[in-house]
Amino acid sequence: MPLRLLVPLLAFLVACPSANDDDTTSDPTDAPPLTTARVPVTVTLDGAPAPAATVMQGGLPDRWTTDAEGTATITVDLTLAAEHWVLASAPDARTGAAPVDPDAPAAPLTIALSRFDPSDNPAFVFRDPGEPDRRDTTAQCAHCHLTLNEDWIDSAHRHSASDPQVQDLYAGVSSALSSASACADAGGTWLSAPLPGGGTGDRCFLGEGTLQALNDCDGPCDDATAYGACADCHAPGIDGQLGGRDLRAAEGHAYEYGTHCDVCHRVESVDLTAPAGTAGALHMVRPSEPGAFAYPEYPLTFGPYDDVGSGVMGAVARDHFTDATLCAGCHQLDQEVLVPDAAIDLDRWPAGTLPIHSTYAEWLAGPLAPASPCQTCHMPPDEDAGNSADLTRLGLDPGLVAGWERPPGAVRHHAFEGPSTSDELLGLAAALTLDASVDGGTLTATATVRNVGAGHAIPTGEPLRSLLLVVDATCDGAPLSATSGFALPDIAGSLARKEAGEDWSLWPGAAPGMVVRVVSRPGGVHDDEGFGPFGDGTFAPEDKGMPVETVVASATIVSMDGDVATFDIPLPAGDVAWLGHPEDDAETDAAPLAGAPGHAFARVLVGPDGARHVPHFLAVDVASDNRLLPTASWSGTWTFDAPCDAPLTRARLLYRPWPLALAAERGWPMRDVLMEEATR
Repeated sequence: MPLRLLVPLLAFLVACPSANDDDTTSDPTDAPPLTTARVPVTVTLDGAPAPAATVMQGGLPDRWTTDAEGTATITVDLTLAAEHWVLASAPDARTGAAPVDPDAPAAPLTIALSRFDPSDNPAFVFRDPGEPDRRDTTAQCAHCHLTLNEDWIDSAHRHSASDPQVQDLYAGVSSALSSASACADAGGTWLSAPLPGGGTGDRCFLGEGTLQALNDCDGPCDDATAYGACADCHAPGIDGQLGGRDLRAAEGHAYEYGTHCDVCHRVESVDLTAPAGTAGALHMVRPSEPGAFAYPEYPLTFGPYDDVGSGVMGAVARDHFTDATLCAGCHQLDQEVLVPDAAIDLDRWPAGTLPIHSTYAEWLAGPLAPASPCQTCHMPPDEDAGNSADLTRLGLDPGLVAGWERPPGAVRHHAFEGPSTSDELLGLAAALTLDASVDGGTLTATATVRNVGAGHAIPTGEPLRSLLLVVDATCDGAPLSATSGFALPDIAGSLARKEAGEDWSLWPGAAPGMVVRVVSRPGGVHDDEGFGPFGDGTFAPEDKGMPVETVVASATIVSMDGDVATFDIPLPAGDVAWLGHPEDDAETDAAPLAGAPGHAFARVLVGPDGARHVPHFLAVDVASDNRLLPTASWSGTWTFDAPCDAPLTRARLLYRPWPLALAAERGWPMRDVLMEEATR
């Protein structure tokens, strides 16, 4: 007998009891339970075989792909402590599922998928995300997604529409000035106008606003037709038409919750060749197929997972939730000049647009792309979350509805931490070193700042941001006068400024204790490496917009006689004099530091009237951009008169969210965040 036939026969004989055995009965329960099963799975899409569909067992990492006939044979782990379901995922359909038969676990399964309607539904009403203390029904995301909602509720994304600074700049108002008298004292105009979030009330119109600048109007600009695309990213959840909306139309959830769950998880795809925001780079698909019960439309959500089979979710997997492109949909903004009758310099900007937000492009050109996308730092793993639906906190068993336990860290935090919400994250972005030596009564200090933690430039995002490197020295607590080295430029802020030839003894509004810093313009320019044409060789050093200014000396006002100041030392000659506060003034959270020893890092936008460091809706040019790219560093050296043998030298790196003058005009709370400090 051939061996190939003998082996099965022997196996059969060994497995079956002989007639001479004492025990002539067989108990099926004596057989060991199956631990795995090979299950043939057929996946159809709209009734036809679905090739290249992904098939998996819920709760396990293995994936199979269907063949041209829509079939795949997968291994099901019957020991998994969860409901045993097989799921199928395809790009054009909601994820489908079929239960494994416990009595016949190897029985063939069929999963019928149906294509979802890919058209967007303008009649859709964005869902209520809920809050940690208001999550009563499954119609609210917070009902199941407790941890994610708790993360998001205090995030900048949640406040993207209601942020007071955003609303003030959009409407050209100061929300901090809440009375007609305070408004008049500040030089504003008290008028009735639409209020953020809905309704009408009195507001103080003061300073430039998007509506006024883009529509050549005053006050409320009721007939405005140009909105600067602000709402496309700051209020993407306005019901109805996507894109091109008036930020004042953000009411209810669109205002209170800004960028919320039901916005991001309606993004079907991302097209970075289109303008930033909804109806542009972010292609959203709001569901339109008829639903039932609490859902007027059949649920449809997009997310990172291909194994979410709950009908309440109607989930479709998309890769852009795990890479940087979803974030780039708003955090990459190349903008045409928006101010009417203002033109862009095409020799300088041949594409006809200005780089406003370039965080994605900075990351893409840096050393962390593509392995460490935005989520790595801004959505770090949550090691305590069992899955995104919090089945462990809710006491639910793993399965189709509750989802399956995910590996520790697979679920990510949704706090979206950034410079406006996390001082700790700022501190991790940069390193600061300081060397100091004394020789013959002269202290020489060298400070170096390096981008060590960010995959993009620092600062990035909003161009009104800046980093200030401030260097000072003391002997026994008395400040020393700097005698050489770079001076902080105008964007560091001042209370007043005078050019050479003006009367430097007159300082209206000054008070004892304030300082006047004198700087020189010796010629020459900084050749700092920045982003884009400021670092790729397109712009020559003289085109980078950073003339060198050096410290000469500073003097402290000891008394005032009317507008005439008396100083502790005579003011030296120089090209510019800046009035400000001392570098470590305890009475201010953000001191005017123009002219102090140091250096500034920022993208500086210029308005049509030549004003510098303006909001981006006014921009007609980028004067300079020397922000620190990933791994880049900058060093500077300063000297001080040192009458003692052991002076204390200090360098600080400060993050400033917006220009001092703008914050003072609008009454915004202002503080510089200390990112790093070094002393010697």
